[in-house]
Amino acid sequence: MHMTKHIADRRLRRVRGRARAAAENMAPPVPAIVQAYLRGESCLPAVEAIPPAEGERRSCVRVQTESEVLVRRIGGFNFEAGLRDVSTRGCRIELIEPCEVGDSMITRFPQLEPLGSRVCWAKGKTAGVEFLTIIHPAVFDCLLNRLADAQAAAE
Repeated sequence: MHMTKHIADRRLRRVRGRARAAAENMAPPVPAIVQAYLRGESCLPAVEAIPPAEGERRSCVRVQTESEVLVRRIGGFNFEAGLRDVSTRGCRIELIEPCEVGDSMITRFPQLEPLGSRVCWAKGKTAGVEFLTIIHPAVFDCLLNRLADAQAAAE
């Protein structure tokens, strides 16, 4: 079922109205992210998005990051892998040992449910992982915030 733009705008106005009412009842100071949301501004951190290159099969924008993700091969152990970029459909990781195209694995991001995934390309210890379920854009925005916070805490 698709919402028309009119219905979506009306629903967003109602949600913002409820958020304003809740913010008025909040003990001062109101968090900056809440204030930005009420003004209709983006609450996301500035990230460098890489659009798909000409002739590339990728259909979505990926975001570069220097973080870690928990990975488990089916029938294997959990281990941390270096996360180099991420999108709603997959990510690029650096493993401790080479893997093969088609390997099934479970990818776990901070505070998200585990995602079933499979290796769609591999070059040495670097692999491209495709998620079996696409991450919802709102959840992806929250994931980017968490990765940015984790990266800032590590520095």
